[in-house]
Order: sequence, then C-alpha cells, then structure tokens
Amino acid sequence: MSSKVRLAFVGLGWWSNKLADAAAQCDNIEIAACYSRSLEKRDLFRKQYGGVGKETYEELLEDKSIDGIVLTTPNSLHITQTVDAANYGKHVYVEKPMAITVEECKKMIDASKSNNVILMIGQNSRRMARFRKAKQMIEQGLLGKIVLVEANSSGDLGMKLTPDNWRGHKKESPAGPLMSYTVHQADNLNYLIGPITKITAFKSKLCGPAETDDVFTSIAQFENGALGYIGGSFITPDRKLLQIHGTEGVILLDEDDGSISYQKKGTKHMVKTIMPNPDQQRLDSLKEEIKEFADCIQLGKEPEVTGAVGMNAIAIIEAIYRSAENGNTTQLRDLL
Repeated sequence: MSSKVRLAFVGLGWWSNKLADAAAQCDNIEIAACYSRSLEKRDLFRKQYGGVGKETYEELLEDKSIDGIVLTTPNSLHITQTVDAANYGKHVYVEKPMAITVEECKKMIDASKSNNVILMIGQNSRRMARFRKAKQMIEQGLLGKIVLVEANSSGDLGMKLTPDNWRGHKKESPAGPLMSYTVHQADNLNYLIGPITKITAFKSKLCGPAETDDVFTSIAQFENGALGYIGGSFITPDRKLLQIHGTEGVILLDEDDGSISYQKKGTKHMVKTIMPNPDQQRLDSLKEEIKEFADCIQLGKEPEVTGAVGMNAIAIIEAIYRSAENGNTTQLRDLL
C-alpha cells in the first residue's frame, strides 16, 4: 500500500462534503473517487476535492486502486452497499445510523469479518471535546455512582422535509428524529455509562409534514441499575443536551456553546468549563474520525467505533421504536 489511503466517497450530499473537508486535511488520505447517481453532484465533488467520478457503484468497487469506501447514503442502502463493498475487499466507513435494524447490522458485520476488511461507523459525537472530558470525569470518579441520565436530541428538520427527501419516509428512516439525531445520544450513553437492558417508549405524530413520527420519548434501565430518559423531536428548535446525575456530582453537556458543567455534591451551583466552540469540536471530531479510518487500513488495527459498537447504538434506537409501536417494554437482549 502507498503512503496514502485511497478513499472513494459515495452519496455526495452535504455531510459527504464535511467528511471530505476533513479528509483533505489528512496527510495519509487521497480522495481518489466519488459516486452519486447525479452527474451534477459527481462533477461538483470531483472539481472541489479531486478524484474520478464513477458512473456506477459497481464500477467504483471494481477499481482495485481504491482502498476504502465512505458511505453517506440513505439509511436503507447501507446494508447492501456495505456487503457489496466488503465482498470486493474494500474497507468501509458508514455514516450513522449504521443501518435501520440490528439484523442488518449483523449482516454488515458478518460480511466485513468474512472478507477481512475494516468496518467503521461514523459516530463522531463521542469524539467531541466535551464528551471526552465527560468520560475522563466519570472514570476519575467525580460523579460517584451514576443513577440518572437525561438525553435529548431535537431539531426542526421534520418541518423542512419535502416529499422527495428520504429522511421523511418510514421505509428509509422509520424512527424519524431517532435516526437523524438521537442515535448520537444512544452511542454517547453506551460510551459514557454502559449498556442499556430495557426500554419503554412513546411516540406522537403531531404537526410535521413528513410521514415519520414527530416526537419520541422513552425511559431506559441501564445494566448498572441507573435509569434514564432518552428523547427527540423532529419539529422543535435545535436543542441537544445530556445531563448525567451521580451520587457525588452532576455534569451537563450542552451543544449551544459546547461546554461541560459540573456540580459537586454539597454545592448549589454548576461550574462551567469552556471548551472549543461546537463547530470546532465537530470539525475536530470528523478529522479524528476519518484519519482513524485511514490509520486502521494502513496498520490493520481496529477502529474505536467498530460495527459492533455501531450496532449497539442501533439496538437502542430500534428498542425505542419497537416499544413505541407495540406499547410493550423492549428487552435489548431480544435484539442483540
């Protein structure tokens, strides 16, 4: 392999450009090719980032000079595109959500293992400075025993979706805000606190024009006994926060200013630690993420967010959706 990993970008929407911006800053990455059904998108991407525009996905996979594929395509395509890429011996980076169901995730993992290729999932939230700081504080024991968690990821994307946008269709994104927003919090919770064992959830379809439901809320029980609220909306102003309560302290992670605040037991107020602004944290996380993908390809090492880690986040989302649909508590062991 050359000194640079040759990556091909597939999907070519706005998020693909964000990842390509990050890749362009990495010394060990060459943007070698791109694919979209849209010739216009292919030409725009190629002119901005370089590489060759491929007319079909199969043509891209047949190019033996390409080491890895970066998928930022509709959710329902992840399963087939990942399996096909793995069968061609390509390493695969899949932007969150990994897939629509846990069963699809399992097939993606099996394909990557049987073809001895890397499968990495784009869950960049955990890499942001405030989440890394929270992980450090928890490991240092500053929260004591964690007993309660509040996680919300909401935005107004559902009010902006037009009929041609796949994010508004249940086939492509059945859980609406859970797939677009809350999957980040699902991964954050696994990363910071540990596995969830069961979930009871509710949903509402209120006023959004999209086919998907507008609002989800759920109560979760963690393996360590802690309880938590996990929710998200598709029809309200952007608001994403995570608050973790422990016997020795509380931390609040807020996306508004990218800060982390800590209240120690015995005090009455939170003390805020200013971190890099949210946009900078996002840029840094994407660069770390895409560089790690290239490093793993070059060195043959396992990424932080493996297929199994990505699947665990999907299990939470699927558990919420199932419970909201059937009115019963979902046991995650039944999914995994």
